[in-house]
Amino acid sequence: MEKGESMRKAAILIMLALLVALFVSGCGGEASAPEGEGGTSGGTGITGPVGQAETAACAANRRVITSAVQQYKSMEGKAPTSIQQLVPEYLDSVPTCPSGGTYTLSGDRVICSVHGS
Repeated sequence: MEKGESMRKAAILIMLALLVALFVSGCGGEASAPEGEGGTSGGTGITGPVGQAETAACAANRRVITSAVQQYKSMEGKAPTSIQQLVPEYLDSVPTCPSGGTYTLSGDRVICSVHGS
């Protein structure tokens, strides 16, 4: 292997290691959730990448439940009064919030007890 090629591979590996370290450390800053997603860590006390991932996963769960609510309304002609009404026809099971919250319905809105709506 040529010396130049060896140095290039070493430089690439170092850059990858730095990127991984930055990702794992959360780039050294405070985490902040997207607007309307419940604050910096969704009330869990966890900041950084873990808090952001939990907030994002909860938002995705709420979107899935909201979609099932819309399907239910379309097929049944009325809104469900609880999320359990969506199982098993519109949801295989009720998703769980990664931060331990519970989901409830308020009209067409899906609310997480930890992350809000």
